[in-house]
Amino acid sequence: MAKFVIAGSCDCPYFAKLELLADQLSTNLPHFQVHKIVLPKEQWGGWLADTCNKNNWVHEKSPIVWRELVDRGGKGMLLGGFNEFMEYAQCYYGLTSEMMTELMFKIRDENIDACAEKLKEEEEFKNLSKPTHICIVNASNPVAYHLIPSVASGKIYGPDTEISVRLFDSPIRAKALEGIAMEIQDLAFPLLRKVTVCEDLNEAFKDASAVIFLDSTKDFESEERHDEYLLKNFEQFKTYAKVLDNQALPDAKIILSGNGPLNFNAHVLIEHSSKLNKQNIVASSRLQERRARTLLAEKMRVIPAGVQDVVTWGNCANDAAVDSMHIELSLATVKGYDGAITGPTWFSRSLIEMIYDNKWLSTDFITDHGHRKDKLEGAFNHPTSLSEAAALSSLMRDWIQGASSPDEIFSLGVECEGWYDISGCVMSLPVKFTGGSYQVVWDMELSAESKTKLRKVEIELKRDLKVAFPSIEDDPKQAFGEDSELITAMVQQQQLSESPSKTAGDKLDVIVEEDAEEQPEAVKDDQPAKEIEA
Repeated sequence: MAKFVIAGSCDCPYFAKLELLADQLSTNLPHFQVHKIVLPKEQWGGWLADTCNKNNWVHEKSPIVWRELVDRGGKGMLLGGFNEFMEYAQCYYGLTSEMMTELMFKIRDENIDACAEKLKEEEEFKNLSKPTHICIVNASNPVAYHLIPSVASGKIYGPDTEISVRLFDSPIRAKALEGIAMEIQDLAFPLLRKVTVCEDLNEAFKDASAVIFLDSTKDFESEERHDEYLLKNFEQFKTYAKVLDNQALPDAKIILSGNGPLNFNAHVLIEHSSKLNKQNIVASSRLQERRARTLLAEKMRVIPAGVQDVVTWGNCANDAAVDSMHIELSLATVKGYDGAITGPTWFSRSLIEMIYDNKWLSTDFITDHGHRKDKLEGAFNHPTSLSEAAALSSLMRDWIQGASSPDEIFSLGVECEGWYDISGCVMSLPVKFTGGSYQVVWDMELSAESKTKLRKVEIELKRDLKVAFPSIEDDPKQAFGEDSELITAMVQQQQLSESPSKTAGDKLDVIVEEDAEEQPEAVKDDQPAKEIEA
């Protein structure tokens, strides 16, 4: 059996003549088979080059003809072009084409119209599918490599949502992104409709339903001061905010994850975007929360999933300093603990009541949590990208589909709007996920010690914000550091003493020690001033 493949550009009249001759041979010879490939003019050159490279052929114009060795296997045997096939048909089958030039051009025009119609049908078919566009910024980060399978497989958006993935990074990483895109296609997920490598932000954010900002692997220069680094981020995220406003969907979910000033960057996006739903701009603190749960689980000898309702307050960054965050365990529960009292799988008990080691909670637990990232990365000499991707995937799934338990409490970096007397900054707070949204848990009862820690965390976060937002007012408590509560009480006492009902001797003057030395004449009251070291 002879099977021939005839391929050509739709605007080639010689392809039209060969096509008609091949049809004639196929009709008259029962063992002669022909397969025709006609391509638009715009696609022909690239297709021909790829086909010749794959088969080690040399051919430069339309049409091209080869014979498939279907009876013996192996690659096809190149016959050549128009002249070679005409000679082959004449020599082996005694047939030739008498087609006139006018008819050749007529068939060529029909081929052009047929190609245009086919492209139109394909485009209309693609338009029937409206995938959800997901953009990953700094997609050469290893976290993206581990996150994309969860995004494209339906794990996050469900089994009925088609996905389009867009990868954006600096131009110098374009080749790496092309490799990632090829490998994503090789995964062959049924819901994955398209993978695009973008070099333009407008293209990357166009109609995006979700934008995930990962930290750049070479974002911080060693010679940069911290404030210079913050200002660079400020300008970068101002640009992102403007493009997001113009291109992304108004209800797009914007998630920041990684190391560095996540809270700062999220606040910049919130302050400089006008069309986005600002509640949908968040910073992920899920990995910090999971690290805390893992350490607690090791202590309790249960699996990490058995520890729930742990809240990490403050800094969302995966490399957050210990003094920029607070881990709250007052509502934490533990399941599966092998103790005197057991119950079904849903049964849980208060973690604080079961640990019996307050000293560990206030010392080693905090230290080990702060050093866990360095410990892990030191063990295998590369970033903790797998756990960060898993944390992001979990956050997105809970946010979009709802948590498996609507009453479970998680941690999430959001813009504070007065909850727990905190406002004007992005801070990791307790939230619950349900119905495709989240709600801040605003009524947790906190101890005086926890409130003091949160106040310090707020001051620490706002210190960064003041670099780019000078209008943020100084907090009167910040100046006095550890003695802020005492100083506040004294100021209140002084204000009361200066009221019209005060009596002689009730006034309390608060003098900072360094000021007292410079201005010894300032105290002239009958009662001696009380000096307090700040």
